Amino acid sequence: MEIQERKSGKIYALSSTTSVPEWLGERARRNLAKSDSAFRHRITLLQDLEMPVSSNKVRQSPDGRFLIVGGTYSPRIRCYELSEMSMKFERYLDSEVVDIQILSEDYGKLAILGADRSVSFHAPYGNHSVIRLPTFGRAMAYEKTTCDLLVVSSGKRVSPGAAATGGQAMGEIYRFNLDEGRFSQPYNFTSALRQKKGVDADDTRVLQLGGSCIAVSPTHSLSAIGAEDGTVRFWDNRAPVNSSQSDVDLTPFLNLDVASATAGHGFFDENSNSGFPGEVTSICFDASGINMCAGTKGGNVALYDMRSSKPLFIKEHQYGLPIHTVQFHSGSGTVLSSDPKLVKIWNAKGSASSSRGEWNDNDGGFSDSRDDEGVGGALGSIVANVEGTADFNHFMISGDSNDPEGHNSGLLVCTGEQEKLQSFYCPVLGAAPQWCSFLDNITEELEEKDGALDQSAAGDDTGAVQTETVYEDYKFLTRAEIDTLGIQNLVGTPLLRGYMHGFFIHVGLYNRIRAVAKPFEYKEYRSQKIKEKMEEKRASRIAPKTNPQKINAKVNPDLADRLQAKSGAKTKAGKAAKSLVEDDRFGGLFSNPDFEIDQEAEDFKLRNPSGVASSKVRNDRDMDSDQEDDDNDDEGDFDASGFTKISNENEKWGSESDDDDGQNDFHDSDSDEDGFQGGKIRGELYENKRKSSKDKKKKDAKKKKAKKKNKNVMYEADDYVGGGANAIDIGIGNVSADASKRKKEMSLSMAERLQLQSEESKFVGDTKRLKVTGQGSVKEVTFIPKATRKKLEAQEKAKQEAQKDDRVGRSRRGVKSLGFKTPFKHHQ
Repeated sequence: MEIQERKSGKIYALSSTTSVPEWLGERARRNLAKSDSAFRHRITLLQDLEMPVSSNKVRQSPDGRFLIVGGTYSPRIRCYELSEMSMKFERYLDSEVVDIQILSEDYGKLAILGADRSVSFHAPYGNHSVIRLPTFGRAMAYEKTTCDLLVVSSGKRVSPGAAATGGQAMGEIYRFNLDEGRFSQPYNFTSALRQKKGVDADDTRVLQLGGSCIAVSPTHSLSAIGAEDGTVRFWDNRAPVNSSQSDVDLTPFLNLDVASATAGHGFFDENSNSGFPGEVTSICFDASGINMCAGTKGGNVALYDMRSSKPLFIKEHQYGLPIHTVQFHSGSGTVLSSDPKLVKIWNAKGSASSSRGEWNDNDGGFSDSRDDEGVGGALGSIVANVEGTADFNHFMISGDSNDPEGHNSGLLVCTGEQEKLQSFYCPVLGAAPQWCSFLDNITEELEEKDGALDQSAAGDDTGAVQTETVYEDYKFLTRAEIDTLGIQNLVGTPLLRGYMHGFFIHVGLYNRIRAVAKPFEYKEYRSQKIKEKMEEKRASRIAPKTNPQKINAKVNPDLADRLQAKSGAKTKAGKAAKSLVEDDRFGGLFSNPDFEIDQEAEDFKLRNPSGVASSKVRNDRDMDSDQEDDDNDDEGDFDASGFTKISNENEKWGSESDDDDGQNDFHDSDSDEDGFQGGKIRGELYENKRKSSKDKKKKDAKKKKAKKKNKNVMYEADDYVGGGANAIDIGIGNVSADASKRKKEMSLSMAERLQLQSEESKFVGDTKRLKVTGQGSVKEVTFIPKATRKKLEAQEKAKQEAQKDDRVGRSRRGVKSLGFKTPFKHHQ
């Protein structure tokens, strides 16, 4: 969709893409959508709104439900149902379409003027009847009051003799009465003669100047016929007409000389164009029946008030081509006039008489002295120019069932010398019809994006939306990317369009350059895709279940935990906490260090006294739990294996009982009002109350500790298999060592065990006895002192070393072994 920028607004070309061949398959159409961006971004206003070669005329039914289009080749008409947005039927004709008139409210009755001097009448079932005209028809109109079909005919050929006598030829307007089904007496008017040279130099033809266009006023029965001599003739259809050809009512009651009024205006080139520039080629009335417009072959449009013979304004088309269609748009107060190159929209109602332009004394009217654009401007000021991709043949303003004439519509449908019918949406004229109301939404979104781009380009970030780096068929490149691709030589050429801090380049050209600059990009892309697929497979494996709602808070973790805990509650505070946790706008509260809560600040303590109290309570509870752990450790110092503690729930040892179980601590209550756990104490006496409660808690803790010490505890001795494990059972020995020793003894033979027992009997005199007194029990154990055991081990070691030195295997006897008290000494 192309957008034409104008000062008064934008014009959207809805059919700027080329037509798709009918023989193209569905698969080929999908491939075309991938490769052709214009085809991909197209807007289909009506399905198959096209002709094989070109289109000539377009009309809308009076009920606003159907659209009739005539075109070629071969000659045909197509009917489109607007509510279904598709073609309803297609009919072939014997000749090309010159004009189309819809005789009923829908497509049920059609009159088609052909280029072969025929008028064919069509019904819903097909072609109903055909009549022949004496001369070729130029245009056609339907008068509802008299049920007459008026056909403007071309001029007749006049004999040279009649032309030499100076006789005047009579032009005719054929009238076919549809009620009676026969021709009535035609309207006639005096026409001038024109000489035309034939193929040979001596062959000179004299032709009568006939009519070229016709219009019937929608408010009063007044018919206007524009002729080739530059005169507009008027007939009053309300006047009774006799069957006599000399009836005065068959002649026009008023002649308006448009050629003289437009003389000297326009850009008609006589060298390139043939014919009379003052010839009236199009004519129309407004809805009120007061104003009338007449277009000429020289590219001029004269605006008239029916009460005056002088034009209010003369609008010039700079191309100097014939004006084929003129139409009033009462909703915007403008006039739409079209030549083969463009449709010009200009104001028909000026804001002040002084702004109409300059008065021309020669023709007694206002000339086109200014081209200011804008709705509501001076008379004749340009609102917009609609340019097409091919020459225009005819246009109409499409409406809907509520506005069949399109007085408040902004949709233009134009026929032309191309396959597709060109359609344009002009929001400056009005809203889109009801059957294509989606155009308003599309254009509003495009305008919002363009407005955001304009604001960002101007440096205004307020209201700006995220802009895209790629739009339509262009890619945005920065200076660094241009240097990377090596296309610095393209800077300054039309291939790179400068914009802000970079350039726009066509996507097709960018892809070709990138393929040359980065030949290994496909390999990198392929490896990246493989890596992504492998990661997807790894992610599909069974993973440990995690809590997706848990907040990963780097800042204010305590607040995050409290909010997470409260978010599951159905209370008012829980709902508020849940909304705070799930809202992304508050994500910075747990990630940005700037939002960290300083709980030591004085302002925080004043605003959140319950939060300060709760933190103190948590600290005190932690200290109390540590003290209780210490008490339990002191109480459990005697954790002897071999003894079992006796507990009796029915008996209480001690003279005092706990009387503090029913006491309530003011710190135990929570408050959900401010998002913190805290106490109920608030006010000026908070500090004094906190100090007294803290002292009271310390006294209570001391009393509990004293009670625990005075409480009697009974232990019961376990049954043992052997008495030799007493030292081990009370914690003196090593259970594992004793078990390994017994296992070793069992693996020895009888002789070795007897020898081991004899060796242990040596230590009987060194065995000591010890009484172990516990809470409620006494045990007697025997043990060998460490000093004695160490001495015996040293002796055993010396004995083994002596045996190693004996070669025979026995220990050597020395002097000391003889038992002398004093060793021998040598005397000199």
